[in-house]
Amino acid sequence: MKARILFSSLLFISVGAMAQVAGDDPVYVLDSVVVNQAAIGQVSPDRIGVITIAKGAKAVLKYGSQAENGVVYIETKPFARKRVNVLLSSQSPAYDSLLRRYGNDSSFYFIVNGKPVTPTNETGLMTLDRKTFRSLRIISDKEVQDKYQVMDRKAGIVITSSEE
Repeated sequence: MKARILFSSLLFISVGAMAQVAGDDPVYVLDSVVVNQAAIGQVSPDRIGVITIAKGAKAVLKYGSQAENGVVYIETKPFARKRVNVLLSSQSPAYDSLLRRYGNDSSFYFIVNGKPVTPTNETGLMTLDRKTFRSLRIISDKEVQDKYQVMDRKAGIVITSSEE
């Protein structure tokens, strides 16, 4: 009997502790969809493009009282890339035309604030948004070859943002 009471007590304490921890969790938003923490655990770290944390009245206004402990926004690289392409297309008809011509941005060479975007350093491109975007200039494949020694791209996309 004592073992049963001890087991029951431990069970209630464990459940209570888990409930308390769960109440302290932020809201998780993955690629614009509210998800639970388990879904976040399924995302491979190398697929994550951007993580943003928001806290305060705006978060609570948008997501309700469950966001009192903050909101963790996570964008996968493909989602962030699509978002950036929509932004750049809306800001530059010339970019939109190039994107339509080639079907995607894989044949472009991106330079953000003077720094080439590489597969291991996509941060400057992934964090681009309407607030930080300043300008975009398209350069020819010849200029990309001459200035950056990159031979396999159809155009260069030179972006200026307020982020460094």
